[in-house]
Amino acid sequence: MEKKLCGAKTKSGEPCKKAALANGRCRLHGGKSTGPKNKVKHSESLKGNKNALKHGLYEAIWADTLTVEERELLDLVSTDPKAQVDNGLKLSEIRIRRMMTRIVQEEEKEKPNPVVVRAIEEAITRVGMNTVNLIRESSRLLEMNKSKSDGSLDRLVEILDRARKEFKR
Repeated sequence: MEKKLCGAKTKSGEPCKKAALANGRCRLHGGKSTGPKNKVKHSESLKGNKNALKHGLYEAIWADTLTVEERELLDLVSTDPKAQVDNGLKLSEIRIRRMMTRIVQEEEKEKPNPVVVRAIEEAITRVGMNTVNLIRESSRLLEMNKSKSDGSLDRLVEILDRARKEFKR
């Protein structure tokens, strides 16, 4: 009996000479995986697959994939730079407090894992650096707003102050 070869094109351009599995390809060229075993179409079963999602930092988010709740939230989110910075600062504080709680929970275990504690501490440092950047941005926005003022509001305050003083007499 003749041994069936894979035949897939290799990097060098020649056909693969490894033994083929039941589907005609070797284990390196797709012989093992047959995809999801459910009866749903292959493309539908992979749409929105979050099996490998760990933290969501690099997750792609498209408007057409938002849930109803997320769409409502999107309408509530302010695009004002000052509000964005303020919200970022508040969320950073909440994130740090949550991580500190996780450290305490880990240290209260019978055998705390120092690797877990160290990883959380490093994450706190990253959030802290982000907080510093947000504070810088907030300061920059304040300076921009001060420089944008033409002084008319200050003059109005002075006029009202003089009017109050004259009214009191």
